[in-house]
Amino acid sequence: MSSPSAAERRATDSLGIVAVILAAFVLLPVLMIFLIGLTPGMNAIWWLGIVLLPIMAFLGIVALVIGVVGIVRRVRQHRTPVLSIVGAGLGLLLVLPGVWVLVSTTL
Repeated sequence: MSSPSAAERRATDSLGIVAVILAAFVLLPVLMIFLIGLTPGMNAIWWLGIVLLPIMAFLGIVALVIGVVGIVRRVRQHRTPVLSIVGAGLGLLLVLPGVWVLVSTTL
């Protein structure tokens, strides 16, 4: 029996990696703005959150779609889609604040 080729052994979850990087690209500035906004002297920075909310929702949808496509692709290849699941979860995490703003009756 022949050994598997190097390409088969090192098949990485490229869509999962892209989804995680895309989600982290947006999530880190949002977390920074949230943490800076909690300090008493920096309450004026919350307007950046309003500017980032549509960007966050759009890129979250993109990361969610890429993550779901990666999950489907990895399951069809009979491999574990760990990074795709993480990317889809982070994408969903980025979409939820936008959905909350749209469906909330108190705003």
